[in-house]
Amino acid sequence: MAPPKLTTYFKTFTTDTLGQIFMTGILDVSHYNQVNLEIIQWPHAAVNMTVSCDMGKLSGTTLAQVVGQFPLATDGIIHTFNVVGPEFSVVLTGGAPTTDVPIQAWLFLC
Repeated sequence: MAPPKLTTYFKTFTTDTLGQIFMTGILDVSHYNQVNLEIIQWPHAAVNMTVSCDMGKLSGTTLAQVVGQFPLATDGIIHTFNVVGPEFSVVLTGGAPTTDVPIQAWLFLC
């Protein structure tokens, strides 16, 4: 078992040409039991995006599923996922192309 790991994402992201933000990239979570995520859109900007959390085999030949999906909002809710696959990622979708989106988030692996 790996020691707990906290990663923070306090910055402004820019959506790609399809209105997506690949916030975390692909993370190796195979040595952890849980993934905990809190993400808010702050300071408030007029965006309407969906947060999608995927787990499974995400690199190379893939086989994974969405383990959580919820609207990006300004209320802080901690989302907890049991690790059921070796890799995890957080992707925001549904935004306008090349739009700045200020995000405050933390990801805690334990």
